[in-house]
Amino acid sequence: MARLTFLEGSRKKVFLITLLLSLVFLLLYGLALEFASREMLRLDVAGPQQVMIQQIIGHQLLGSGLYFASFILALLALLASVGSIASEIENGLMHAVVSKPIKRWEIVLGKFLGYTGMLIGYALLLYVGVIAINRLYNPLALTLAGPESIFYSALLFVWQPVVLLALALLLSTLLRTITAGIVAVLLYGLGSIGGFLEQIGSMVARADLLNIGIAISLFMPNDALYRKMLATVTTTDGNPLQAMTVGPFGISMPPTNAMVWYTLFYVILCLALAVYTFQKRDL
Repeated sequence: MARLTFLEGSRKKVFLITLLLSLVFLLLYGLALEFASREMLRLDVAGPQQVMIQQIIGHQLLGSGLYFASFILALLALLASVGSIASEIENGLMHAVVSKPIKRWEIVLGKFLGYTGMLIGYALLLYVGVIAINRLYNPLALTLAGPESIFYSALLFVWQPVVLLALALLLSTLLRTITAGIVAVLLYGLGSIGGFLEQIGSMVARADLLNIGIAISLFMPNDALYRKMLATVTTTDGNPLQAMTVGPFGISMPPTNAMVWYTLFYVILCLALAVYTFQKRDL
C-alpha cells in the first residue's frame, strides 16, 4: 500500500505542477538574492555597522525563502493527500480495496508512509535549493550555522509536511474531498495567524496575544515548526543577538524543543483518530 501510494502520488498532476513551480520559485528567489547582494555591497556604511545591517537583511531574505518554500510544501502535502481516502470512497474504488485481505488500519498507515516518502524527498530538494542559494548570495545569514544546525533544521523542514499529512488523512476519513481540502487550508492559515500572534505578543509583551498564539499553535503547529526551524538554521535560539531577526520572517521568541516533541504526539494522535474513524465509517 505504501509503495502504490508513493507511485500514485508522484504521478499526480498536482505534484508535477508543484515541482515545476518550485523550480520557478528557486530561479526567481536566486535572482532576487543576487540583486539584493549587489545592493548590500553598495551600502555606504563603514565598519561593524555595515556587517550588522547586512546580517539583519540577510536573515530576512533567508527567512522569506524558507517561509515560501514551507508554504509550497504545505500546499502539496494538503492538496495531494486530503482526498486520498475520501475520493476513493466517493468514486467507489475503496470498495475494491477493502474487499481484499487487507485491514483498514493498513490502508491508512500505508497511505501515510507512501506520501511521507514522497514529501520528504521533495522537501529535501527544496531545502537544499534554498540553503545553496543563500550560501552563494547571502552567506552572512548562515555565518553561525554549522553542519549540526543545518542538519537539524533540515529535519524540522521535512517534518512540517508530515504533520500536515497526518491532519489531511484524518480530515479525509471524516469529510468529503472538497470539504476536507477547504478545512485543511483554513486550518493551515489559522496556524500561521497563531504564529504571528505569538511573535507579536512576545515583541510587545502582551500575555493575552502570546497565550492565544500558543493555544492556536497547539491546535495547528505548522508555524511553530517553521519558527523553530528558522531559529535553528540561523542559530538565533538562545542567541543574545536574536533581536536582529525580528520581522515578518523572523523570530522574536523561538519555540522550545517541547513543541517539537509535541508535534510527534500530534501526528500519532491524528493517525490514531484517522484509523478509528475509518474503521467505524460505513462505506
